[in-house]
Amino acid sequence: MFGLVAKKTGVKEVEEYWASTLVDMGICDVEDNLSGCCWRCKSSFAVSACQIVNKIWPLSYSLSNKMVLCQSCQIEKPLVKNPDLVWNWLENESGQLFWAKQGMSEYERRYEKSVLQELWDMGIRNSSEVESLVERVLKSVRINCQIINQSTLANVFRSEIVVMQKEMMENFEENNGYAS
Repeated sequence: MFGLVAKKTGVKEVEEYWASTLVDMGICDVEDNLSGCCWRCKSSFAVSACQIVNKIWPLSYSLSNKMVLCQSCQIEKPLVKNPDLVWNWLENESGQLFWAKQGMSEYERRYEKSVLQELWDMGIRNSSEVESLVERVLKSVRINCQIINQSTLANVFRSEIVVMQKEMMENFEENNGYAS
């Protein structure tokens, strides 16, 4: 009617526009290949360019008001008028440390025992083994799960710990002559 048509901005355009800012803020590393991944959880499922601040005319279709998030993170994104608050949210909730803490917290709530206590009980006191577990969990979730959340992470932590316990038991039996 008035010739105003909402231009659909592509994910690639938005990524290119914000690339240096994302690196400067520590949301991604220089060597990270974003290529269609959510900036918060790094998922590649249901990712699209969305508005940083909703419904601000005329900036709403500008690249400066776009970010790349999956549907799940779009729902959790703060609905505020100040874009700095959205960037602060993204900066604080996009790193591996944030997601590891979320998963470990949910694990402790569910199983009434922390991930670290589980490892301690298995005799694991080496921080590099803890880091290895966290990296395996985060990698597994990013590869195998469409949506990343604390519940999913807690489940994967549990699966990894059960595998570790089984391996330790098998090694114990093998080393003590109990193997059949």
